Amino acid sequence: MIDFYFVQFYNQGDTRYDTYDELFIKSTGYFAGTAVKEIASRGIPLQKIVVGKPLVPTDATNTGFVKQADLGTWTARAYDEIGWFAGAGHWQFKSDLTGKGIRDATSALVSKCVNGGKCNA
Repeated sequence: MIDFYFVQFYNQGDTRYDTYDELFIKSTGYFAGTAVKEIASRGIPLQKIVVGKPLVPTDATNTGFVKQADLGTWTARAYDEIGWFAGAGHWQFKSDLTGKGIRDATSALVSKCVNGGKCNA
């Protein structure tokens, strides 16, 4: 049994994953068809697709950096619009020793899960 897929949504050439739509709805470029919703359309449960993003610009060698506040807004939006709530992770730990980055990226999603109660499936 697979608990989750931690997908690297950065450093993928011209597939940028730097907008809500590109990350969650429909990706373009060389890796077109790899946004969260597109992966789920192939049979991977939304609740198992963890979004991996660089925490700071220097953690990405070419594409995919998104401000943590924006990522936080997007994760909550993906919960509302497509039912996704698997969570997010960052590269790399040493860039977030206080945990502020991951809190900024996931606090709105966690709040929705706690208050909405559907994030335990």
